[in-house]
Parts: sequence; C-alpha cells; structure tokens
Amino acid sequence: MIAWHGPGRLATMAHPRGGDWLAAEMAGLAAAGVDVFVSALTWEEDRRLGLTEAAVAAAAAGIEFLSFPIADRGIPRARDMADSDVVALGVRLAAHVRAGRFVVTQCFAGIGRSTLLACATLVMLGVGPERALEMVAEARGLPVPDTEAQRDWLYEFALNHGG
Repeated sequence: MIAWHGPGRLATMAHPRGGDWLAAEMAGLAAAGVDVFVSALTWEEDRRLGLTEAAVAAAAAGIEFLSFPIADRGIPRARDMADSDVVALGVRLAAHVRAGRFVVTQCFAGIGRSTLLACATLVMLGVGPERALEMVAEARGLPVPDTEAQRDWLYEFALNHGG
C-alpha cells in the first residue's frame, strides 16, 4: 500500500494468478477492498498468463477493471500521450482515490509499468515525480521503476501534466 495522506488508497502489484485461479484472485482483491484494478499488461501477456478473462472476473467480483497496455519495460506510447489517454487515465484514477476508493495498478512484476500508472495518479494528486517514486519504492520495498526511460517519462509527464 502506498502511503498517501488523503482519502482513498493506492497500491501496485505483480500480476494475479490466471486461469483457474483468476476468479479467486479477483475475489481476494475485492475482499481486500479493491475498487479499481488497472492492468498495464499487453494482450500477449494476458494470453500467456491466463488473464484474458480478467475483466470478466473483476466485474464478477465487483471490481472496475481498466486496461492500459504498455510493453514490458516500456513507457506509454507516444500516441497515448498525444491523445492524452494517459492523462485521462491519471485524472480518472486520481478522482477515484480522492473519492475514497482503493485503486491497484499491476503489471508483470509490479515494478515498472504499474509504478508509472501509480505515479501518474500521484502526480495528478499533486505529488512531485521524485516523491511519487519514493512512495512507491517504500511501499514495494524495492527500487522502482525498471528503467531510466520509465523514470524520464514520469518526469516529462509531471512537467507537462502535473496536477
């Protein structure tokens, strides 16, 4: 759980178990109070990990599921930035947190892409990029994000869209 001073909760995590475990994984997240689950996995990763039905399993558990695919160890595509998709997602997730909801972002290992989405949310909540990265690293207990390109992306995002 990311230490956040306002209403709502924010966390990052590695991917849930897929296949026959998926429904139980989503039920467990719902039992933990998760309201919104955001996946940064690509379609190919979903297929390989048995997560193609994640949206259905999340809905069955009463969780809002959002997909925002980013290539492993990558950053949001330039097209997403140009179309303001990532900005809209950050605004939407920040609104959920402000409303007292529990938002969880996830990717394969819960270090890179999920960190970018959580940090974009924190930036929209008024947290600076370095502090946002520190908050996620403290919560995860390990350095984040995966790459310097991801760190650079976050700083550029904050410069252009900071809330």
